[in-house]
Amino acid sequence: MIELLKKTYLLKPEDIEIELDKHYKRYQEILNRTKEIWEDMNEARAILFLTGQVYCEQIAPQAIERRLHLLKEKMELVKFFELIDSNSEQLEELRKDSLFVELEKFYRIIKEYKNKYDNGKFYLDEERFIKVYNLFNPDPQDLAGYKGEFDKKSLDFMK
Repeated sequence: MIELLKKTYLLKPEDIEIELDKHYKRYQEILNRTKEIWEDMNEARAILFLTGQVYCEQIAPQAIERRLHLLKEKMELVKFFELIDSNSEQLEELRKDSLFVELEKFYRIIKEYKNKYDNGKFYLDEERFIKVYNLFNPDPQDLAGYKGEFDKKSLDFMK
């Protein structure tokens, strides 16, 4: 995770993608085992939480927002997202700014990572993670739910 944060600080989108892929590969390796080790399940849980929720939802948007004032055409974070997500005609002009190009690459990498679906209905294969995690959980009173919740109501989707 430290390498991912370092690459984010340096704004190296291609390196960020490599780091995220490493974490995701390790996460999938753990979920695909036939014999789980409880410690590894908690590593998968940490990867899911840190990359999916903390990094993609908090750190990455803040990293973009902190650089937006450095663009030739300053803008707010929501405007930045809207321009890219709508594939605005303005992008052609904005891409003349090398910083904008790097921020756009970074955003697209984060968005793609955040929206990975392998199986199930939740991104990053969280549905399968919850099933596997709870199957091997030594404490049946401490079951994991969606986005790390421990409320038994949050497990209703699995019925």
